[in-house]
Amino acid sequence: MKKKKLVCFDLDDTLIKDIDSVMIPCILNGKEKEQSIIKAREKSGEIDYVTADYLSVKLFKGLAEYKIKDSFFDAAKPLDNIGHAIDALHAAGFLCIVITVGPKQVAKAVCEIWGLDGYYGSDYETADGIFTGNIITYFSPEDKVKCLADFCEKHGITADDCIAVGDGLTDIPVFEYCGKSIAINAPQNVRSKATDFIETRDLRDILRFII
Repeated sequence: MKKKKLVCFDLDDTLIKDIDSVMIPCILNGKEKEQSIIKAREKSGEIDYVTADYLSVKLFKGLAEYKIKDSFFDAAKPLDNIGHAIDALHAAGFLCIVITVGPKQVAKAVCEIWGLDGYYGSDYETADGIFTGNIITYFSPEDKVKCLADFCEKHGITADDCIAVGDGLTDIPVFEYCGKSIAINAPQNVRSKATDFIETRDLRDILRFII
């Protein structure tokens, strides 16, 4: 039997650029201006990214979850040819998942749009399909590794047969878990922790490191 292999993608600044997964529901809920103020405070160092996310979730309140998938391209800026890259990985026998510290609802939409095989993310509360403005469980970088290990155990995949694709500090623990890692559009301190790195707007460019 052929060994199962896995590619694990980060989401923010990996599959989507210039806008993060927390911003997407804010924009779709008509709260882009309020979100930009929070991001400016984060950028200035006044607050950290975790505090920024807990402030931002208040701006989700009242948004229907289904709008994330239905209106995804009204707010998100994905890399080019994600679908083609995922199809090529599937054809080569890889499973593909996305793990993010951002909302699992955005990760789910990405999974459904491009046909990935699983998703994990912070649990942003909904009631009857409507965001409440609260977070139930917020993911740490270590939580990303726990979810990856859980997926691998359930599917009989070893760490050596995992490839991580990411861009940020929260991806470094995932890089360290996986047998291979690709830093995409990442700063030097993240590149130095990966086995390969690339600058690109076309996700197909990672395939030369994998297939």
